[in-house]
Amino acid sequence: MSEITRTLRYAPLLLATVLVLPACGRAAETATPSVVGGAAPDFTLVDVSGETHPLADLAGKVVVLEWVNPNCPFSERHAREGTMTGLAEQHAEVVWLGINSTAEGHRDYLQPAAYQEYLDEKGISYPILYDRSGEVGRAYAAKTTPHMIVIDPAGKIVYDGAIDDDPPGRKPAAERTNYVAAALAAQAAGQAVDPARTKPYGCSVKYE
Repeated sequence: MSEITRTLRYAPLLLATVLVLPACGRAAETATPSVVGGAAPDFTLVDVSGETHPLADLAGKVVVLEWVNPNCPFSERHAREGTMTGLAEQHAEVVWLGINSTAEGHRDYLQPAAYQEYLDEKGISYPILYDRSGEVGRAYAAKTTPHMIVIDPAGKIVYDGAIDDDPPGRKPAAERTNYVAAALAAQAAGQAVDPARTKPYGCSVKYE
């Protein structure tokens, strides 16, 4: 059998392989595990000042997790507008934690000193935790900055998704539906969070 004949004979198989592999990759990337109603994955992370924050120490409290990236225009807009800081101040009973899962080698990664300067500039006083390996972000299926998670006092995830219903940031703040604010109000009233899941928006998390 000539080399040309052999190549033509196996061409359909080679083409099928090329077509199947990307499809499998896309399926893996878009698969989203359901976490609402489940136990919040435990973690211990260090913030930009070097302080350690074990989630287990916050048992019995409502916790908000916010995935952040200072170089993301969406995170930057909400920091500039005070969306998260204002809500955190309104709910002093809630523990608010920012998590940065940006890989250390990525161009968007900020060293602690630069990060602290950014936090001071934006008036962000709640801890920002480094998740350099991305292990925590992946455990929560965090996809964007921002991506919001609300954990109830029993350690269950009660909200997973966007901060609000205005991805472009074109609505006046008073006209936006702030999903995290609604979730915190429901928790305070002993009611079920509705909606419990929305589609997060923003820049993709820059995992390792």
